[in-house]
Amino acid sequence: MESRLKFKIGEIEFEAEGDADVIERERNAFMQFVLPAAVDAVVKTGISRGNESYIDATENNVPFLEEQGESSSIGHNEGKEENSYERMNLASFLQDKGVLSEQEFVLFAAYFDEKKSGKAYFTKEDVDQYYNEARRTKPSNVSMCLNRLAQKGFIMDADIVEQKSPKPYIVSSSGIIHIEEYKPKDKGDNKGNVKRSRKKEVKKSSQYVGLDLDDLHLDKYPSVADFKSFKDQMVLLMYIITEEGKGEWFSTADILCIMVDVFGEPATKNQVNGVFKREKTWFKSEKQDGEIKRKLLSPAKQHAQGLMTE
Repeated sequence: MESRLKFKIGEIEFEAEGDADVIERERNAFMQFVLPAAVDAVVKTGISRGNESYIDATENNVPFLEEQGESSSIGHNEGKEENSYERMNLASFLQDKGVLSEQEFVLFAAYFDEKKSGKAYFTKEDVDQYYNEARRTKPSNVSMCLNRLAQKGFIMDADIVEQKSPKPYIVSSSGIIHIEEYKPKDKGDNKGNVKRSRKKEVKKSSQYVGLDLDDLHLDKYPSVADFKSFKDQMVLLMYIITEEGKGEWFSTADILCIMVDVFGEPATKNQVNGVFKREKTWFKSEKQDGEIKRKLLSPAKQHAQGLMTE
């Protein structure tokens, strides 16, 4: 009389059908040879891969020990590929990247951190740590690097993260493509720019050079880039900084620093002075430290508030 035996240990199943002697023989073989090999494969290569390998082995009458060795070898190679960043730090990762600009350094460092640590996002505080880890001199305004990278589309806001401060970012798909297609530059690549850079006008230092965008709570205000009028952009920025308590008086050099270096918006000295000249009743002027500085008066604040309600 034929019998049927079936049992399951975790994800590993055994089933046999036939006389009692046949079933007993199959069960003993399973417990002695198949089960230990299957458990070992599960530990080394994962449950799903282990099951697949050993079911195939049973059906094709392949020797279990030989199949086990093959499976273990595959699992070992896959582990090496997945953990290729384990024996690497930021400095060694950047070793073959040549001369990097500040923006490129931040982008590559954030990408490496994601790959090595599995982090879902990074912040300005993480960028500060990247500079320390790479023993690289940190620029005066890290927020400007992040802002420029966001404008280029290489990083983007991590909207899936509930955290608001410090602001979370992720490397975008465009950023990943840029990294993967990047061709290292050496110092010689900048020789053609030496002559032109000498002709640039030396910028005056500004008290706003270290302005941190995260401190301005920009999510409360409209995006400056959405306005086409230079006057609207300039007055809105002055209003935001004043309202957030980060400054009150602005020179022409200050406005240029804020618009160009901090927010990445194009601006010229003539444009700034043109707004100050045409809208004299909007600003209070005062000479401080040898230069003219201005602060917003009620008409200018009302204009900025009107922009926010549009």
